[in-house]
Amino acid sequence: MLQIIFIVFAAIATLFFVLLLFSLLGKPPGEEVRARMEQYLVETEMAASEYHDPDEDASPREDIDASDDEWVRENRGGGQGGVKKVLANVGSIITPRGMAMRIAAELAKADVPLKANEYVAIQFLAVTLSLAFGMIIFKNIALAVGIAVLGYFSPMIWVKVKKSQRIREFNEQILDTLIMLANGLKAGYSFLQAMEMVSREAPPPMGKELKRVLKENSLGVNLEDTLLALNDRVESEDWDLVTTVVLIQRQVGGNLAEILDKIGFVIRQRMKIKGDIQTKTAQAKVSGMLVGALPIGIGFLIYLINPKFMMKLFTFKSGGFRGWYVVIFGIFWEIIGMYIIMKIVDIEV
Repeated sequence: MLQIIFIVFAAIATLFFVLLLFSLLGKPPGEEVRARMEQYLVETEMAASEYHDPDEDASPREDIDASDDEWVRENRGGGQGGVKKVLANVGSIITPRGMAMRIAAELAKADVPLKANEYVAIQFLAVTLSLAFGMIIFKNIALAVGIAVLGYFSPMIWVKVKKSQRIREFNEQILDTLIMLANGLKAGYSFLQAMEMVSREAPPPMGKELKRVLKENSLGVNLEDTLLALNDRVESEDWDLVTTVVLIQRQVGGNLAEILDKIGFVIRQRMKIKGDIQTKTAQAKVSGMLVGALPIGIGFLIYLINPKFMMKLFTFKSGGFRGWYVVIFGIFWEIIGMYIIMKIVDIEV
């Protein structure tokens, strides 16, 4: 058994050494493309700064700052650190193309400044190091595999949390955005001009997303397609309603300012109803958390009173059965029970 474990670790260590050697000697993925894009951006920015329209009497139009377009421009090739270079090369080898596209979409939704291959490399290192830690410290292959599984899901959970946080911040800014868009339209601005004004005034993530919509539209993408792409990135029910209304208005016409005011009123009422529901279900949520934490608290108190009695859960052995199996089984069902309680009190509006 130990020989098999040693062979597995030797294979993983060899693979990691080869990938590390490749990353140090080779170029990071897309370095030539980044160099050409960097040269193109510098030339266009210089040309734009030197150009002045002699027939234009008004003050120059304040456009979107190119420094805000992180989605267009990669990090500069010379500024890429050694760690980023290692992650980029390691991840490019072990990441299939289809998988990379799906991961890149999720990272964009969470606004995580990582590429797909870098994310996969971090996940690979998390699994490898967790497995090694479990084998060295606990000397138990089952426990080591469990820790490795936890290391595999940890980056995914982190991305999910960042994504949920970003969606929540975006939803909180929708109402103010609609008011600003409607006021801009009433002042005589076009929809794009009003959106540009909001993109300059609104904080991220709303301002950043609207700047991306405007930049994509300036590069030749239809406004309808850019709005649909924004809707896919933010995954917001309220913004999906706004996108649908704007697309319908562009097809059939109508007073867009008045429509946005009505949409804002609907969203305001939905937020009020959600607040009432959260208030009325708060007691059930707290009760579920207390019921879930009760066995852990009682177990800790018993350990303080009689440590030997409590440690039998971790030291008991009977054939292939171990006492800590009961602890893992209990924690598993605790998580399931708390999840069911939270789903029951999670009422959709």
